[in-house]
Amino acid sequence: MATRSRLPIAVVWLLAATVIPAIVPGQGVTHVEVKQGWSRNPATDAEMTDRLRGAASQYRRYAPIPRIAVYNIGYPSSPAEYEALNGYGAIVVTVVAQDSAELPLARLYFRSASGAETELPVVVYSCGRLAPADSAVAATFGGNRCDALYFFPVLIATTQGDLLADFAVQRRGFRIEQFSGAVPAALTGFSIRQPGGRASGSAWTQFLVREFPAFSSLLSAR
Repeated sequence: MATRSRLPIAVVWLLAATVIPAIVPGQGVTHVEVKQGWSRNPATDAEMTDRLRGAASQYRRYAPIPRIAVYNIGYPSSPAEYEALNGYGAIVVTVVAQDSAELPLARLYFRSASGAETELPVVVYSCGRLAPADSAVAATFGGNRCDALYFFPVLIATTQGDLLADFAVQRRGFRIEQFSGAVPAALTGFSIRQPGGRASGSAWTQFLVREFPAFSSLLSAR
């Protein structure tokens, strides 16, 4: 069962974002998709918020925009850890929406180019209202934010297809990212395979402590 709380996010993979809107005449922006690249710099809740603020500033003229989603992926640090985690990493998806009933997400899943779907199980999520300092984000995308940590089969990152989210009420098939099938630089030298049993035990705990310390401390209190 997923745990719910409000907490800051700290992850290892910082993804620099370029926001691509879908603009429908007479309806403004109906979809904000964040195309993201890879680096090994530490990421914090403040940096995720800064990305939301940047998007809000760029697309404020289209407000209100129903929703936005950004993500961070944490990969195993080595082929040995990849095997210890049974082929899994983890992904944090941060969503802001106008309607609080839309959160948390109903489903996060990957749809390959062949149409096969893989659902990503949620580990823990954290929902709440944006801080008063984020009034520009709230004015553009809404005042409701949810951060969720999911198991992430690493094979997805090397498979052509779309990472999609279903919101709780209105929106289905919201594309968060499109994977080309190319192997990310962070996975160079890995023998990518179908994941085995879900990651657990000491290897998983150590991975979370290193890559997602805020979430790991929450899980340790369960």
